[in-house]
Amino acid sequence: MSLRIKKFIYGIIASLILVNVVFSKKEIKNKNYTNYLASFNKIDGVNVGTDVMISGIKVGQVQKVLISNNYPQIYMNVKNDLLISDDSSVSIQTDGLFGKKFILIELGGSENYMKDGDNFSFTEDSIVIEDLLEKIIEIGEKNKQL
Repeated sequence: MSLRIKKFIYGIIASLILVNVVFSKKEIKNKNYTNYLASFNKIDGVNVGTDVMISGIKVGQVQKVLISNNYPQIYMNVKNDLLISDDSSVSIQTDGLFGKKFILIELGGSENYMKDGDNFSFTEDSIVIEDLLEKIIEIGEKNKQL
């Protein structure tokens, strides 16, 4: 076989491997993580890969974001060794004023714990900076009139 044909075959094989890597699903199928679901009204800035934190410590990440019944839903993976009570809440927070978004789990006090695939009952939406600035301006204008 000539060198030219060998290079052509190697190029085809490399191209197939590259296409497979680019288009393969990148889902975490790991026994070390538990999956949870949370429904929100507004999730501005949250994407797949967004950090999930408890008390400032990264414990997982957002696995999937989709819309169901006109409401955004976030599927997240959290480390298995954590016991999250069924009255825990989840909120979308911002790291600083203009920082990146992250999911914060605030642990509850119940002795019943969530299982794989369970939903968070208590959620708090993302705060949009533009809405916050509008409210500040509105308060300032009201105070100015007094």
